[in-house]
Order: sequence, then structure tokens, then C-alpha cells
Amino acid sequence: MKKIVFSSLLVLVLANVQATPTTDAVMKHANPMPNLMIVVKKQGDMLELSREQKQSLDKWMEKHDPIAKKLAFGIKNGEGILHEAALDGASKEMLTAMLDTILKKREEIVELKTDCRDYLREILNGEQWEKLLKLYDKEM
Repeated sequence: MKKIVFSSLLVLVLANVQATPTTDAVMKHANPMPNLMIVVKKQGDMLELSREQKQSLDKWMEKHDPIAKKLAFGIKNGEGILHEAALDGASKEMLTAMLDTILKKREEIVELKTDCRDYLREILNGEQWEKLLKLYDKEM
């Protein structure tokens, strides 16, 4: 069993060396939630944020962006390992345990993205929120 996990990790590392997906692509794949902060990062000037709003959002992103990225890449990597383990003949129990780990990460990212949405609703005024939603529709 250790051989299966080790070979899966080795394949995953080699695959990542050859073609590393963009963070945006991994984030979109990892969760069904809207990535509103991406729009804020790319087009925040269109929202006419006050200095206080910008500082507050920057602080939020500084704290939460690394967590979201870690979860998203953990999902992507876990799926690769799961795939390889299935091909290597891992037991149903082992595959199910691996899937449970991936699903837990998906749940965590949905919770984080929901917190992010709610935080944006608190920080932005009604007009800014509506503008953000329109920008999101165009961006995605």
C-alpha cells in the first residue's frame, strides 16, 4: 500500500513540474462558489472603494487568500492521487477515505467563500455590491 501512495505522489510531483495550472483555474475547479475577491483584486478601482474599505479588504485577502489557495491546490492534488491510487488497485475503503479528505476540503472552501461573500456584503454599500456582481458576470 505504501508503494501505491509513494508512486502516486511521485506521479503527481512529476505532473506538476511539467504543467502547473494557474491559481484561478485551480480555484474554479475546486469550488462552485463565486470567486468575488478575484474581481475585487482585478477591478477594485471600478468599485470606487474608500481608503478604509480598501484597507479592510486587503487585510481580509492577506489572511484568507493563502488558506483558499492551500485548500484548492489540496483538492487538485488529492484528486490526482485518488486517480492514480484507483489505477494502482487501491481498495474501495482506501479510495473512499481519500475521497472523504477531498470532500472535507471542498466543504471548508465553500465555508470560506461564503464568509468572504458575507464580508463583502458588510463592507460594500448597495451600489458597490451591485457593481461587483455585474463585474463578476463579465469576468467569469
